[in-house]
Amino acid sequence: MNLVQHLKDEIERKQRRIVVCGDAMTDRWVHGRVLECQDGCPKFIGHQDIVETPGGAANAANSLSCWNIVTSLRSCSPHDYPIKTRYVDHDGRIVFRTDSEYPVLRDWDDDLELALEQVRKADAVLLSDYDKGFLTPDLIAAVIGLCKERGTPCVADAKRGAELYAGAVVKGNKDWHLKHRCDGPKVITLGSTAPGVMEEGSHLLVAIGRCIGLPPVECINHVGAGDCFVAHLTLALTYGFSLEDAAALAHSAGRVYVQFPHNRPPKPEEIEEDLSKCGSGLSSSMIGPIR
Repeated sequence: MNLVQHLKDEIERKQRRIVVCGDAMTDRWVHGRVLECQDGCPKFIGHQDIVETPGGAANAANSLSCWNIVTSLRSCSPHDYPIKTRYVDHDGRIVFRTDSEYPVLRDWDDDLELALEQVRKADAVLLSDYDKGFLTPDLIAAVIGLCKERGTPCVADAKRGAELYAGAVVKGNKDWHLKHRCDGPKVITLGSTAPGVMEEGSHLLVAIGRCIGLPPVECINHVGAGDCFVAHLTLALTYGFSLEDAAALAHSAGRVYVQFPHNRPPKPEEIEEDLSKCGSGLSSSMIGPIR
């Protein structure tokens, strides 16, 4: 099955709305070169080439900008976004990072009500959790509960304990998977290799067969690849894809994403081309459990 064409056809039939709710931030890229100063320590000489891009939840929402859907972002004010500044040398290597985070006074009840107001209009919700304070346990529980009541998909990009996201489809990385037990449906990313999926009611995490056999790609920028992956996972689930097919499409979206600098959203035709390179054809039932 051509997953991208199928998704395009479904989007053409009905344009849906995805709400991304969570911790938005700004990624700042400072390009320059590293030299050694007189007292023997390294010094970074920055150029005027400074690029700012959406990060965190904002990056997840922006990752879907090449698709003909409606995305809404619910987060703190852009004036309060944490800023991650990465200093990049002439080889494209990140040599140093500084984080600026600003404590803000907020009305938690307003945050909850405004988020739920958007969720009521959504066809799917992505909880983008970076544990920066916007997604309180009460807000997470309320959003997941409302999605369950309305029958809308809810995906959580997990950074904290699995119990916090009970009732949602959970996406985590390998480190998170090894620390937390999650009995509900989940997708685990494993870097450049095929992600793993555990369906509802199963206790077996299995690799996605159609993602096995894809040739490696050059990684220009890994920053925010998880945002891109989980955004496309949510998109596919919004249109009724199985968890396995949604994760396969998301994996190719992430593979395209890492080949470009500055959090560039992947284009549908690029994802389609990447998926076409799969030479396996194995189903997940033929792949052993991920230990």
